[in-house]
Amino acid sequence: MQITELGNNAVKITLTGRLDTPSVGRIETGFIASLVPKGRSAIVDLSQVDFVASLGIRMLLTAARGLSMRQARLVLFAPQEPVREVFDAVSLADLIPIVADESAAMTALRG
Repeated sequence: MQITELGNNAVKITLTGRLDTPSVGRIETGFIASLVPKGRSAIVDLSQVDFVASLGIRMLLTAARGLSMRQARLVLFAPQEPVREVFDAVSLADLIPIVADESAAMTALRG
């Protein structure tokens, strides 16, 4: 997990590898803590994530819900096709914006 400051109380988080039980266990606390308590909006780069399990989806939903309560947003971008298929199967886009690229994510974050 890499965090890049974007200004205006927003960050870009780049995730890599698999969002399965072991990896979510390693990053979830830091992921949530870097965003929710501070109310920092975030775009999340998923271009390097090749697998997502239910715990990964739960982590993203937890962050999105916590941010929403603080008038902040979470936007996901560039999921690989297998990850996108999982998101489509659970209708994740109904709860968290999922867009094609970083530019679209920045636009969605603003609005």
